[in-house]
Amino acid sequence: MKKYIYLIIAGILAAGCNLDQYPYSEVASDDYIKDETSLNNVVNGAYNALHGVMYYEWAMTELRSDNARMRLNNSTSADSKLIEQLDQGTILTANSWVEEYWNSVYDGITRANNVLANLDVVEDGVRRAQFEGEARFLRAHLYFNLARLFGPAFIVTGKMGADEARHMQRSSTDDVYTLIESDLNAIVDGELLPVNLESAYLGRADMKAAKALLAKVCMTHYKAGEDQYAYAKELLEDVLEYCGNPTSASSLVPYDQIFSVTNELNDEIIFTVRYRSGNIGLGSPFSTLFGPLNNGGNVVIGSPKHYNFPSDDLIAAYDPEDLRRDVVFRQGYDNETTGQYVEARWCNKFMQNDMANEYDAENDWPVIRLGDVILLYAEILNELSGPSQDALNYLNMIRERAGVTPYTLEELSSKFEFRQAVRKERRLELAMENQRWFDLLRWGIATETVNAFLASETFYQDYDYVVNPIADWQTLLPVPISVTNINPDVAQNPGY
Repeated sequence: MKKYIYLIIAGILAAGCNLDQYPYSEVASDDYIKDETSLNNVVNGAYNALHGVMYYEWAMTELRSDNARMRLNNSTSADSKLIEQLDQGTILTANSWVEEYWNSVYDGITRANNVLANLDVVEDGVRRAQFEGEARFLRAHLYFNLARLFGPAFIVTGKMGADEARHMQRSSTDDVYTLIESDLNAIVDGELLPVNLESAYLGRADMKAAKALLAKVCMTHYKAGEDQYAYAKELLEDVLEYCGNPTSASSLVPYDQIFSVTNELNDEIIFTVRYRSGNIGLGSPFSTLFGPLNNGGNVVIGSPKHYNFPSDDLIAAYDPEDLRRDVVFRQGYDNETTGQYVEARWCNKFMQNDMANEYDAENDWPVIRLGDVILLYAEILNELSGPSQDALNYLNMIRERAGVTPYTLEELSSKFEFRQAVRKERRLELAMENQRWFDLLRWGIATETVNAFLASETFYQDYDYVVNPIADWQTLLPVPISVTNINPDVAQNPGY
């Protein structure tokens, strides 16, 4: 077979690759894809690419927000220096985590493109439409991440040779959004995905996920008053209808059961990145990445990294009675050997305390869930028409599930007051799920929020050197140096 270069922007230009050795776990060769079964394997491989993306996404999002911070200020380890850069906005173009994230996203895009290029092997029209919809959903999701984190991006929708790739330029952010919206609108308008999946395909993207993602894209790329922003309201209403039109907290999955490994794919989940333990290479790494150091197996086995450290600011944002607190973070554990209580803070949301092997937990990672959609709907009702009892009911639905006092309309009588309440609730509800940074960008308050956080978090007052405020240009990540080394004419983001 010809040695086409798929991941051109990912830094493997010169090498080429024999894709025959990667039947479905990587990018499959054209010779492998012969029928529906083989293409279905390739679709599964496209979903598996999300594992590489998620491995670093917390560092591109939560760590850069006011939800998390670096844990130590005196470590000289290589990983600590990478965390320090992302935490404080002093990111270098050679930051290897940024490069790994970039490569993983383009790997996923490549796999989605490979599905789209081989749809003709599927004779069943319904199944062919489903595979097309899934590939378009995954490609849109990944380009949405690129647009929000890097701005302009390389638009790759098929194979190209090394010479073509070597001279490729980044397309504008607007052009990237055009592709994202084209993919998602093709799914919605063409009804490519079912509302409810057959049992054999559970855990993959469906129409609920596509409409929820398109709604979020519209609320990110457009402003209130524009038709596309208002279209998000219609999309969210459809998703809520698909989810049974919840009317109260009792209609929802209890918060502590949403993330449980014994309650996967529950009614809260709209789209999730799936993991499977069992030492087969598909386990979740986050119990190991986020668990507290030197816990002696009292929290999690092995040698956890203690990354994604919850900030003082996040902890202080929760009311003491909030049922979400212990799910989101913990602040200590009982040492079973000594009988003593050990103070230690860690991100608890994706922990499996009884996993058998390091980096091999069962926990799925929700990308879109019902609580997110409900709060988006409360937000858009307020932005379009101001506070209303309807909007308040959706906001309070989430608060009541958390066991905290609901708001009254008198307390949130202005559009501004309601907006602030929704924004706070989104932070509390979705903390450590990689949503906070994207919300801050969407609301246009990332720079001011991070600077207020850097100035108020006690940790930084005792830091070894002055932590400087970030500027607006630092909200974008740099294009990795490996990319600009291959093509020096590629435009770097301003400031880098």
